[in-house]
Amino acid sequence: MLHLALISTLVGFATTVGALPFLVAKEVPRGIYDTMLGLGAGLMLAAATLGLLPTALVDVRAGGAVQLHLLVTVLGGFASGAALLFGMDRFIPHAHAGGHHEHMHGHEEGAHEHCAHATVDERARHQGLLIVGAMALHRVPEGFAIGAAFATTGAAPLGLLLAIAISMHNAIEGAVMAAPLKRGGLGRARLIGIVAATGLAVPLGAAAGFILAHRIAGALPFMLAVAAGALLYLTCNEIIPESHSHGNERGATFGLLGGVVVIVLIKVLVGE
Repeated sequence: MLHLALISTLVGFATTVGALPFLVAKEVPRGIYDTMLGLGAGLMLAAATLGLLPTALVDVRAGGAVQLHLLVTVLGGFASGAALLFGMDRFIPHAHAGGHHEHMHGHEEGAHEHCAHATVDERARHQGLLIVGAMALHRVPEGFAIGAAFATTGAAPLGLLLAIAISMHNAIEGAVMAAPLKRGGLGRARLIGIVAATGLAVPLGAAAGFILAHRIAGALPFMLAVAAGALLYLTCNEIIPESHSHGNERGATFGLLGGVVVIVLIKVLVGE
């Protein structure tokens, strides 16, 4: 459990690492952002589909016959993970890609029309804080996935795969969070403090995922599937639309493909 706490804390800290360049730089071109987001989407998609789901399904055909109750368990977990993220997305206001009109605030274009921001900097700062709220929500299922992975027998390969993938993704999202906060005039110490605070959810989620999967008999396939459903919903509903909302679809797509390749290489190298 101690090694899980250390690894998940480092994964959460990766968000802060991504924000560090904004201590000296104020802007990153939108095209680069979207390519980075696409890379993060590819990492998350591949980690869920090549790591979590295959592990959850490993015993479904035990003995050569389909174990229907295990298949239903895995599918139920997958649906539960997606439903959990849907509920968080629907009922907790935050900012993300354009087209999500049900939220209190949209993305950069046309956002905050009903807000009384005195300056452009104040508007950017408010936008940044809303994005921070969204990214903080992301950390919970990410931590849960890592914790559930480390609860598997011989967990090191799967857990390490997810830790590396999510760390890379979190570093990208750290940059996404930091840019509007820096543009809004937030001081360096406060900027790093706010971004770092979002990473605290990772070890908390990891502890919950590990305890539930490890201590409840027969719960591991369900928990792995919950994590997979949550990560896939997060990727498809948040990250991919965000990366494709600014006319940089090609770069974002190649970034996504690159993320999948990275996970394949990690799987080979760590022996998962």
